[in-house]
Amino acid sequence: MARFTGPIPAELINLLARLDFDEKEEVKLLFQKAFDSMHNKVQLIDLWDQPDLALTNWVLLLTGVNQEEELEIAKTLLFWKAFFAKDSSRVLCIQSSEHRGFRCCTRKFGTVSCPTLVLSDTPEMNSFIKIGPQLLYKLTKDKGGLQRFLTRLHISIENGKSLEEIEKELRSEKFWASMKIVYNEVKGLLTFNFNAKADV
Repeated sequence: MARFTGPIPAELINLLARLDFDEKEEVKLLFQKAFDSMHNKVQLIDLWDQPDLALTNWVLLLTGVNQEEELEIAKTLLFWKAFFAKDSSRVLCIQSSEHRGFRCCTRKFGTVSCPTLVLSDTPEMNSFIKIGPQLLYKLTKDKGGLQRFLTRLHISIENGKSLEEIEKELRSEKFWASMKIVYNEVKGLLTFNFNAKADV
């Protein structure tokens, strides 16, 4: 009879203590088969988003998807989430016509001009980086520019960097040179808010 090789839970140890040798081996084998079956079989439900795995949280505020330039930004963000970040990121796209959600965001993030993209490392978004329309349009001018920008920030957070550390990166000429943008052109196009820290 095959031997059980996996870790044995305490409940199973207590059960095995009440059985004779042959019964113990049979129960162990049945437990191993059930354990292997559970962990080797992927079901459709396992493929859906798992919000508890998200490391970055993004909110895109839009005038409406009938605005061509804004729609392009939304499509890039959603494509990036679906094919790159997957479960490690949450993304919301909220149009101004979604009054309740839009009002909630403008209270949270301050007055916004659409489109505006907000990044945080928590779902409550008490600390955040706000990326205004001029910078978003500038990033979309270069093919793949916005996607590279999203990826750089996401990977920084995945690697354990805080929003404050990312702020320092975003204030460096080196970062923007890698994005093919002159640093002086983006000054003032980002807002940093770290738990009630003043906007910059």
